[in-house]
Amino acid sequence: MHSWDDIRFFLAVARTGSVSAAAEKLAVNQSTVSRRINGFEAEMNVRLFERLTTGYQLTAEGEEMLRRAMRIENEAVAIEHEVMGKNIELKGPLRVTVSLTVASYVLMPLLKEFNAAHPGIELRLDLSDNLYNLTQREADVALRVTTEPVPDNLIGRELGKIALAVYGEKHYLNRYLRSSKRQPLRWIGENNNDPRPAWLHKHTDPLELVMRTNDVLATASAVQQGLGVGRLPTFVGDALSGLKRFENAPVLPKRPLWLLTHPDLRRMNRVRAFNAFLTERLPGQLA
Repeated sequence: MHSWDDIRFFLAVARTGSVSAAAEKLAVNQSTVSRRINGFEAEMNVRLFERLTTGYQLTAEGEEMLRRAMRIENEAVAIEHEVMGKNIELKGPLRVTVSLTVASYVLMPLLKEFNAAHPGIELRLDLSDNLYNLTQREADVALRVTTEPVPDNLIGRELGKIALAVYGEKHYLNRYLRSSKRQPLRWIGENNNDPRPAWLHKHTDPLELVMRTNDVLATASAVQQGLGVGRLPTFVGDALSGLKRFENAPVLPKRPLWLLTHPDLRRMNRVRAFNAFLTERLPGQLA
C-alpha cells in the first residue's frame, strides 16, 4: 500500500503539469516533489511521467494511475468531510476564498466584529478570482461574483447584488463635459469583456480605448489618475476620493454575490457560524 502523501504528490504534478507548480500548490520545495515522484515511480516500477521541456506529461500508465488516484482521493476527502462535518467546536482554521476587491471593500469591514464574536476561529483568506475546488477542500467557503448556476455538488446562497457604474476622476470628467468640441471619451476596458462596449457607445461618441486591465483595483487606480473612465462596483467607486459617476452612462445590470460551500461541511460549526454571520451582515455592505 502506498501512503496518501504519494498519491497527493502524484495528483499535484498530474494536474499542474510541472514540478514547480505542484510544489507551490503543496507548499513544499521543488526538490521534495521531484524526489517523491521519482521514489513513487521506482516503487511502482513504472514510468508515470514523460519529462519534457514543456513540463511533465502523463504516460499511458500515468493516465491509468490518475483514474485510480482520483477515486482514492474522493474517498479520502469524503472521510475528511464526514469527520470535519461533526466538528462542534467554534475554533480552528476556516479557509475562505474571495477576490481582493470584495475582501478589501466588503468583507474586511466586518471581520473585526466576527473575530470579537468568535475569537477561536482563525480565518485564512485566499485572495483569488479562481474557482477553488471546494470538493477537494482547497477552501471551506467561497465568495464569488457570478451569474453562472451553482454547481450541483455545492450549496449556494445569493447574499445580494453588486451595483456597477462608470466612474471618472472629477476634473477629467468636468473638462470632458465642458468641451465644446467634445474630445473622445477615454475608456479603461476589461480584459474579459468587450473592449469598446456597445452600451457606452450609444451614450458617447467617439470612444477611445486607452487601457485594459484584468483587475478592478487596477482599473480604479487608473481612473483616479485621470487616464479615463472605467466600470467599477459602486462600493469601490463611491468610496474613493476624487471620483464621480459618469452620469451619461446607462444604468448597468447588477451582479449577484454568492456564498458557496460543500454540503458535507454545513454541519461544521465554524462554517455555520461564518455563513450565518455573512448572511446577516454582508448584504448591508453592498447597499
